[in-house]
Amino acid sequence: MSPMQLDRRTPSPTPPDPPIPISLSQPEIRTSTSLPPLTQAGRPVRNYQLPKRYHPDPLPEPPRPAVQVDNAGAPSLRILPHIKLIVRDTFKTIRNSFGIWREYWHRPSYDPDAFVSAADLAQPHPSSHSVESPDLLPDHGYRNKSVSLLMNWQNDGDTTKSDSSINKLVKEVLLHPDFQLSDLKGFSARLENEIADKADTKSTLLTSFSEASVDIEVPSGDKNVPSAKFSVTGLHYRSLLSILRSAFADPLATKFHLSPYKMFHKSPTSGVEQRVYSEMYDSDAFIEEHDRVQRAALPPDDPDCKREKVVAAMMFWSDSTHLANFGTAKLWPIYMMMGNLSKYIRALPSSGACMHVAYIPHLADSFEDFASTFHCKWGTQKGDILTHC
Repeated sequence: MSPMQLDRRTPSPTPPDPPIPISLSQPEIRTSTSLPPLTQAGRPVRNYQLPKRYHPDPLPEPPRPAVQVDNAGAPSLRILPHIKLIVRDTFKTIRNSFGIWREYWHRPSYDPDAFVSAADLAQPHPSSHSVESPDLLPDHGYRNKSVSLLMNWQNDGDTTKSDSSINKLVKEVLLHPDFQLSDLKGFSARLENEIADKADTKSTLLTSFSEASVDIEVPSGDKNVPSAKFSVTGLHYRSLLSILRSAFADPLATKFHLSPYKMFHKSPTSGVEQRVYSEMYDSDAFIEEHDRVQRAALPPDDPDCKREKVVAAMMFWSDSTHLANFGTAKLWPIYMMMGNLSKYIRALPSSGACMHVAYIPHLADSFEDFASTFHCKWGTQKGDILTHC
């Protein structure tokens, strides 16, 4: 058989199927009515996925823009607000000889205790004076003539002069380095008091007070009768902001503690550490408030403010005070002291730490005239009603 005959008997080969495409994208979403794509052989086209090791690395991407998203996740056009990060510069001090140390949340810019001397912490106990021999003593057994004159003045019988008053006169007046006997020539107590009264009328302290009236509720004593208002005049007060400004401008402000701290003590025997409370500025309330103030917003008129933020602790106190040795004139003064000041300085009568805030007047006689006709039980409850009002 010739080669030509062999070719005519052999059927011609069918062309090969086209290559199956490989898709790296997501599979096509088809509806229930659409037919899947088929190859030329009539088989469904398969979607082949490359192994992960053949996937290309993701390209670098810039950070997302600072936009807010709503609850649905859609971007908003508003820029994220600025976030202020407050970093606490905490540190501990070394222990002193008593095993006490401090812990600060914020590093202080100024420590008033660094300038406290040992003499400020403890006053020496007064020692008994040496007594001279009996034959060298002056009359009445006093040590010298000066003491004799002073003690005779105390016991002259004109007015009552206690031992504490005499000691105060000697220590705070006669032994004061600025006291000069020559300055007392021509001295007259009445004249000096008149000079002081004239100076008080020109004092800036009086001009800093404002006067106002206060309406108080006076109960009727009958549940069916409502209370009535009574106007009390003569209330004198000062602005708290003006008092704070004068307090921080005073030389005593150098002793203010502006950075609170926690104080601890470690027992030398058991080694147990224990929290110590001594002042207002080492309390938790002061520390937490100071930390909150550090997060306060800057003033809008000074956005670049670099001034230190501190807490001014105000302590108020009041009590009834008589205005004269004779008579019934009295009022209730309100005083303020700074809790930033140590109690050991604040309690000194000569420290000047007490500031006048207001003067509450005593109820006038016209109040009793009004209340006696208004309150149904005035005759039996007069004292309680006056105390309440």
